[in-house]
Amino acid sequence: MACQIAEFLLDARARQLTHATQRFYRQQLEGFAAYVATLGVTDLAGLTPGHIRSYLAALQDRNLRPHSIHAAARAIRTLCHFLEAEGIQPSHPMRKVRMPRLPSVIPPAFNRLEARRLLAACDNARDRALIMALLDSGCRVSETVALNVGDVVLRTGEVHVRHGKGRRERMVYIGPLSQCYLLRYLSERRGPEKEDPLWVSLTTGERLTTNGLRLLLRRLGVRAGVKHCHPHTFRRTFALWSLRSGMNIYALQRLMGHADLQILRQYLALVDSDLHSAHDQHGAVEALFESDEP
Repeated sequence: MACQIAEFLLDARARQLTHATQRFYRQQLEGFAAYVATLGVTDLAGLTPGHIRSYLAALQDRNLRPHSIHAAARAIRTLCHFLEAEGIQPSHPMRKVRMPRLPSVIPPAFNRLEARRLLAACDNARDRALIMALLDSGCRVSETVALNVGDVVLRTGEVHVRHGKGRRERMVYIGPLSQCYLLRYLSERRGPEKEDPLWVSLTTGERLTTNGLRLLLRRLGVRAGVKHCHPHTFRRTFALWSLRSGMNIYALQRLMGHADLQILRQYLALVDSDLHSAHDQHGAVEALFESDEP
């Protein structure tokens, strides 16, 4: 069984999947292999839908988050595709297993007051520029820390994301106000080269890491009294604010680098809820006749 998983991981490497994706498959499938081994499965050719269901149920018994269980199922499904394509397994056991359900509730985004409080809590030009860039670009945490100075054109607000998910490049943008904050930050760095990292540690001068960015935002959140101050909250805020301001969903999909519209459709449901609430408060007929007797 270990050899079969090693073959799958070698295939992932040969297809030049990102290191993060390869690590994801390795971690997920090592846990799965260890579990089914306790059920007597030593060869993945003998894997059954029952084995997979048992593993997913065991993850649920461990009180893992729904998204974590869904991620495990996705990794197993991809492995089964590979085993069938390679002729290792005559049938695809995952086809008979329903994918775990994901909650339809989207985690919170910032409101405008919280965004202003975060900006006010910053005590240096880098943090202010970073907050504005995260809110304005919708970039992922890994994409943000991978940016170099030359990836940003301050004159136009273009930001070239060279290390997007799945190795896909794309162009995103920041507005004039964010450009001003970024210009102030870069002017304090005294002429960095285009190849230099855009976001650096204030103590070491080295490229800011994903963990460093998460810790930075967590401290800012505590200082500002804002909950859920995580990198992805900024990305959700960008999506929700963009839709509320009338951005086309297909344009937003390209800006955020989503392969499909599934996640953005959930945001649309929130925007529809906003419209319903706005109509309840400001409906034209109610406003016209509210003072009239029936």
